[in-house]
Amino acid sequence: MNSTPRRYTHQVGCEVRFISGYYQIIKEARLLSQGRKVLYAIGNAVVENACCGAGGCRFALVPGYVVRWQFETSYEGLPVSEVEPVRDPSVREEIRRRLEQEEFVTQVDFW
Repeated sequence: MNSTPRRYTHQVGCEVRFISGYYQIIKEARLLSQGRKVLYAIGNAVVENACCGAGGCRFALVPGYVVRWQFETSYEGLPVSEVEPVRDPSVREEIRRRLEQEEFVTQVDFW
């Protein structure tokens, strides 16, 4: 099942702060699944100012299948790719297992 492509702004190294901490994308890569390249990003989240204590996690974000790679630049000067979200539950599960094993993440989120 195809879906409408979306824009993904590459933000490796950019720190994003939120009320109780921050996260940072530390790596982006592509893996082959079902004959197509899937873009994923690895990040670290740190909770340092929460009422319930401090903590953190290593996570993966999966924007989706690469449609067009870094075809334009954002207003902030960051590269932008076009991706198609992974919708098939069995493919998502395969990608999740691979990322958990190969990247040692505790959470995998799909667009």
